[in-house]
Amino acid sequence: MTGGARRVGAAIVRSFAARGYDVLLHHGNSPQDAATLAAELEAAHAVRVVPFQDDLMDAAAPARIVQQAIHVFGALDVVVSSASIMHYVPFEKVTPDDWSRTEAVNLRAPFFLLQAAGRALREGGVFVQMADHLAHETGWSSLIPHQITKSALVQLVRAGAVQLAPRIRVNAVAPGLVLPPEDLSDATITAFLRDVPLAHSGSPDDVVQAIHYLVDAPYVTGVVLPVDGGRTLRR
Repeated sequence: MTGGARRVGAAIVRSFAARGYDVLLHHGNSPQDAATLAAELEAAHAVRVVPFQDDLMDAAAPARIVQQAIHVFGALDVVVSSASIMHYVPFEKVTPDDWSRTEAVNLRAPFFLLQAAGRALREGGVFVQMADHLAHETGWSSLIPHQITKSALVQLVRAGAVQLAPRIRVNAVAPGLVLPPEDLSDATITAFLRDVPLAHSGSPDDVVQAIHYLVDAPYVTGVVLPVDGGRTLRR
């Protein structure tokens, strides 16, 4: 599990631990959050939750994460790729460095994590990618590199599902507003929800339920499942 120390990622880790999974809890720079979460879940569920810090800006990090999971647990059944970065930069001010950082974490790392997982997952294993409702939108002028990388993840999931079939299934969840960014104003949230048919925000548990559906559905692969209250229907 990449990006599992905080927010939605932590909710996903909690859900797998509650279902009896041992978890390699990757994080980029949240050692205290990761250690606290691991201790809590090991005490509550009698499973192993092992924090592992690595920088996804390093192209070799995805392979190291998979290798560490095999080293610690001996086998791999499910990989959830959740790590992501989101930088607000106006289109005309995006620099090559901005682009490189976003692409490295949001797209390159998932690709090479999928590649490494394809070699390591047991037959019948599942890879679940966290995508984003922004993959289907064009109205966020300060998040264009983020949107482009998330759009590319849709194709990554489709291509990966074909390449790794029939041994491994590859799917994605595309959340909408399930846990607002900490810097998002109430006015922005209200405006956003005007285009959500269900007229309210979601919760991390909505994402968790979607992930476990995809893990448990043996005849589903290559799917990007929106968890957005219907927002994509209006975009």
